[in-house]
Amino acid sequence: MTVSGRIFTRLAGKNIKYWGDGLFYPFELEKYLEELLPARDELLREMESVALEETIPVVTPSVGHFLQLMVKMTGAKRIMEIGTAIGYSTVYLARGAAETGGRVFTLDMNRGRLNRAKEYLKKAGLTHLVDFSCENALHCLPKLTETYDLIFVDAAKGEYLDYLDLIAPLISPGGVLVADNVLFRGWVVPDSVFDRKYDKMVGCMRDFLQGLACLPEFEVSVLPFGDGIALARKNK
Repeated sequence: MTVSGRIFTRLAGKNIKYWGDGLFYPFELEKYLEELLPARDELLREMESVALEETIPVVTPSVGHFLQLMVKMTGAKRIMEIGTAIGYSTVYLARGAAETGGRVFTLDMNRGRLNRAKEYLKKAGLTHLVDFSCENALHCLPKLTETYDLIFVDAAKGEYLDYLDLIAPLISPGGVLVADNVLFRGWVVPDSVFDRKYDKMVGCMRDFLQGLACLPEFEVSVLPFGDGIALARKNK
């Protein structure tokens, strides 16, 4: 976190452009990172255009590729996604699951977006690997009894801390938690300057990071790309 703080300070005052929920480093750097990734297919690019035009928050391509890679590297078979939106990250997770013999359980309380996600996953030929649920995560998680090898969180930022206590018991020993947007445009750094209307949201994300860092049985790292990725592994 100290290293990240130095990065934010160094970038202060620069012209920052945003993708989705926002980036806290120069847009040119994100584009350079994208150029190092495998070329994205027509479906992913279509979803990116829709998300941009309709202001639907989705992960950056670099984060999507990271998710797919994480599924493959961990060999995850039971995967949960909290926050489907139109299914952009779901496609990456499901493509990873196709190689591990896994399945993705994704939930979102916005039925309209969930239906669109189903259509995109159908176009991707991945519906046989995905189970969809239209439900509030805070209501759904307490009812689950199965454990998961990888859980990805990209939902209501103000509820991240509430998710944490519910998610921790659902992660298998050796399993991984990945949470997006945890650096919230870099505003989680003390003394950051931002519109005061975001005070509560920034405070919630700071509390989540502190809670995650103190979570027993987990090893935690925060990666400063996209809008910040928290990565936590549950000890075996």
